[in-house]
Amino acid sequence: MTTDSPWQGIAASGASVASVVEAVKSFSVLLGVLLETMKVQTRDAEGHLTIDVNAWYPLEDYLRAYKKIDTLLGGRGLEKVGSIVPRTAVFPANITDVRSALASIDVAYHMNHRKDGKGMFNPVTGEKTEGIGHYVLHPVDGKNEAHMVVSNPYPCRFDMGLIKGMAQRFAPQATLTHDPSAGCRQKGASACTYIIQW
Repeated sequence: MTTDSPWQGIAASGASVASVVEAVKSFSVLLGVLLETMKVQTRDAEGHLTIDVNAWYPLEDYLRAYKKIDTLLGGRGLEKVGSIVPRTAVFPANITDVRSALASIDVAYHMNHRKDGKGMFNPVTGEKTEGIGHYVLHPVDGKNEAHMVVSNPYPCRFDMGLIKGMAQRFAPQATLTHDPSAGCRQKGASACTYIIQW
């Protein structure tokens, strides 16, 4: 990407990258391609490329890795990878149901990114630095339903898997549908809207 990229100076945490790597580790060819695409240099004791969970990886490289997943596994593969991420996530004690889990996504998203070397979420003030979009939850009163508007640079199908996986961690029967009337980032819209029911 060029220096005028909107993601210049933004990095993803090694911990979040590691969760995606964990999700694709059964695809050994894909794993190697992802690590190469992300320009990973760290090696484990056996000399294999590995993610350093304490490092930060340029968002531009991380997004290229998602394109590789899409090319090699397709949209369903992206959804599967997204759905696996919440399975290993550690949740604060106050997250006990679907609504609180879904509401926590935007905070976790910002916690796992930094801009120009500074975290994009301040846990003391609750402030989020702009620049990577959001996961905005709109609960539906009186129903086990919520709508989530997502405006980030990650692939739509990955977010579908991530959000559904998060909901199913607390309500295994949860479903997710993409609201096509609201547009799709994959087709040039600024955001995607997902309907979650449980």
